Amino acid sequence: MKYSHSEDNKENGYSDILSKNPVKPGEYIGKILLKRSHLFTAGNYVNVMLKGIDNDVDVVIQLIYDIDKNTFYDANTDLMLISNPVSLDFDGWKEIKFKLDEENFKISTKTQDNFEVTEENVYGIQLEFTAGKNYKESIFESGIALVSEIPNKEVFSEYDAGNSSNKESYFGIKNYPNPFNPVTTISYTLPQATYVSVSVYDRLGRQIASLVDQTQEAGDHSVDFDASEFPSGIYFYRIKTPEKTEVRKMLLTK
Repeated sequence: MKYSHSEDNKENGYSDILSKNPVKPGEYIGKILLKRSHLFTAGNYVNVMLKGIDNDVDVVIQLIYDIDKNTFYDANTDLMLISNPVSLDFDGWKEIKFKLDEENFKISTKTQDNFEVTEENVYGIQLEFTAGKNYKESIFESGIALVSEIPNKEVFSEYDAGNSSNKESYFGIKNYPNPFNPVTTISYTLPQATYVSVSVYDRLGRQIASLVDQTQEAGDHSVDFDASEFPSGIYFYRIKTPEKTEVRKMLLTK
């Protein structure tokens, strides 16, 4: 069955891009801007449906953040996350996933902001198209549909499993206070003497602290996490033994 973005994807919106004149190799073709407020979570995937053209064209997706809240993008005061380029050298419609992390997106800004900007909603989503050096000169015609977000199950599967409302914590693990600033105490109970590790991760799934890494006796234990050097946001802490692993979420607010 042939996919039609104008008929099969009306609820998500769509847009075409068509050059007036033949495009030459290396030329900038144009852009599509979708002004949509949305919180794209770091570590998840920005999912886009794109129409291939069987030619040497690269497209990048840009997430625009209106830092000064003046309802338009200014390169001097705002911030943009720009994905690695993806080729449109394929035929027909194709779903392409862009993982939202520092390996796949670079920061374009003149401000002091960093990747923690993903704690805020985007002002808009923009796609830019550029012909490659091997582009066969012709009229360019493509389209976009289905801009959405796909959770990264690889990063958060342990958290989702460990936080089921129908499951009790094996370790009785919790942290207090939560939210916290800047110190919180993580407490847990070991049913038996065992090797245990307690680690903290950021929203991209990167380990930022190892709090416990040793054999401990059965009973109640606690350890402090000092987040003085870290920015506000969501963090995950994991307790792991040979018998069990659990993950919980905590919120740092400064």
